[in-house]
Amino acid sequence: MLFAKVIGTVVSTQKTGRLDGLHLTVVRFLDNAMEATSKTAVAVDSVSAKPGNVVLVCGSSSARMTARTRETCTDLTIVGVVDVVSSGKKDVYP
Repeated sequence: MLFAKVIGTVVSTQKTGRLDGLHLTVVRFLDNAMEATSKTAVAVDSVSAKPGNVVLVCGSSSARMTARTRETCTDLTIVGVVDVVSSGKKDVYP
């Protein structure tokens, strides 16, 4: 799993098969210090994340393991909205 920040949405009026009804979201990946990188991607949003949310994303075959994405053509899925990240006794995020 990786950290990312939701930076936008994708509007697609026609989608293939099991993507119907699923929201597509643009995310920017975060580094280990929770700082934005230059890498972006489109992810299937299985948790109704909002723009600005820091999220957990799963890639590859794990992206198809949620109840909403099973047997879906996705290789990146948002699986959680992050509230707090701690390292030792120090909060890294927010």
